[in-house]
Amino acid sequence: MYKILEASTMDNFDEILVKIGSLNWFQLRTYIFICIVSFGGCLITFAQFFMTGTNDHWCKVSQWEAENCSQYLMDASQCDELKRNLSTPVNLDEYDLDPQCFKYNLSGISLSDAYESNNLSTYIDDVIPCDEGWHFERNNYRKTITEEWELVCDRSSIPNVLQSVNLAGVLLGCILSGAMADKIGRFYTIAICTVLTGVVCAITALSSNIYVYAMLRFTVGATTYGASLVCFVYGTEVVGADVRVYFGVFLWYFFALGYFVLAVIGRYVTSWRIQMVIYALPFLFLTPFIGMLSESPRWLLSKKKFVHAEKVIKKIARVNGKTLPDELMSTLKTVEDVPIQSASYLDILRHRILIYYTINLIYNWFVQSFVYYGLSLGTSSLGVNNYIAFCLSGAVEIPAYTASMFSMTYLGRKISTGGLMILAGLACFATILAPLGPIRVIFGMIGKFAITASFANIYVHTAEIFPTPLRVLGVGTCSIAARVGGIIAPLVLVLEKGWKHLPLVCFAASSVLAGLLVFFLPETKGLPMPDTIEDTLSLRKRKYRPVNNNQAASEL
Repeated sequence: MYKILEASTMDNFDEILVKIGSLNWFQLRTYIFICIVSFGGCLITFAQFFMTGTNDHWCKVSQWEAENCSQYLMDASQCDELKRNLSTPVNLDEYDLDPQCFKYNLSGISLSDAYESNNLSTYIDDVIPCDEGWHFERNNYRKTITEEWELVCDRSSIPNVLQSVNLAGVLLGCILSGAMADKIGRFYTIAICTVLTGVVCAITALSSNIYVYAMLRFTVGATTYGASLVCFVYGTEVVGADVRVYFGVFLWYFFALGYFVLAVIGRYVTSWRIQMVIYALPFLFLTPFIGMLSESPRWLLSKKKFVHAEKVIKKIARVNGKTLPDELMSTLKTVEDVPIQSASYLDILRHRILIYYTINLIYNWFVQSFVYYGLSLGTSSLGVNNYIAFCLSGAVEIPAYTASMFSMTYLGRKISTGGLMILAGLACFATILAPLGPIRVIFGMIGKFAITASFANIYVHTAEIFPTPLRVLGVGTCSIAARVGGIIAPLVLVLEKGWKHLPLVCFAASSVLAGLLVFFLPETKGLPMPDTIEDTLSLRKRKYRPVNNNQAASEL
């Protein structure tokens, strides 16, 4: 006969974790794996920030390419500067034209003739777009895809589109990974996504054109987020309720660490192709260690895989140096004696409260991602060095995650998340009024701080609202909305060409509204993870009993 934990015990899996170890060696080694996934996810998600950076550039003049200015006693850099000055029209601002995209019509004019002439500026009516390519300085970024595929001038919006393509892949990853994690389990989904991420990211370095690059970035976006999403859910399912907040938020410190590493790589690694190989290394490193993970016992129980669940529970106890108590072993029953509820998306539609929770969370995740990526990708508009701004954007996430943990612990999920989102919106409004430079940086970083902390909060809050059978699907559905927000964010940044403050107005208004809606969600502080739909429906009334936190805390 198959054996499982009796229903009275299985209704509160957190109590089982207390007995077999809710935070011990098994959880710690699993957490290390998840943190490396989070770190690598940051590298791949924001890789394009530096790979699509645009250096100063000017139009090529083909008949001047072979001339070296030796007759003028100039070195190579001085010669390039001379060619740039002679070929670039002046006073184009009056015509609302970018001087980096136009040149004098110099057909038939040699470099020496242009150098000896003093009246090229009178040919303003004979200005043409760059039709022979561009020269790029390396004054800010290393060799980028913008330089290699000349994504400037009339093609300058393509890098933003490429970022949206990557985030569209993340959207697909939300859909597929949620379905896979529910169908084949957390373990196999994590394994597939981790291996594919490392391989596809490395292959991206071999892209021969922008279309191949876009396709591979789309694919790696799907696999990267698939690994990150399911790892997060898996992690929250194998720890006790009293440490779930810390477990669910601390991993984001490694995500923030990725900002600093990314800035160093972007600054000192000479080619974007080499950078892509480096970004693949964390996932390639993890591949041999996938076997140390096990399937989520919560998922196994929800799928009536009782024999496997019992083996995993015993494995966790063994790794943690625990012995299953006799009273726990004596509660084993046959499969036929224990009814286990299964669930699907249809169950959300059958319950008005679940529909309301889901819609509210979907909008909040959309706004969280919309504002987060908008502020992260828009650091170059703050008026300081791009590398410094990017590092500051990452540095502010460290205290943000600390604030997230303590605010959820002492203020609860609703007050902390709602208040932080409102603060993020107000900071965006203040950034509009601030001048370029340090003052704008301060308000921009306050906004990034608040939205980062609230984003970490909403992950934990959402995982604590959806029941085990719907948890990955629920978090995945919300993540789909977040990815839509992430896709839109780079495109909204393009709107600044029409009115420079329009993106910040969009970020601010949506964030304030989302913050107010958080207060209509149930408070889940101190409650165990809901294992059934009935547990979720009773959250507002707090009808089911929290775990014994004092006993769990004694293990730490």
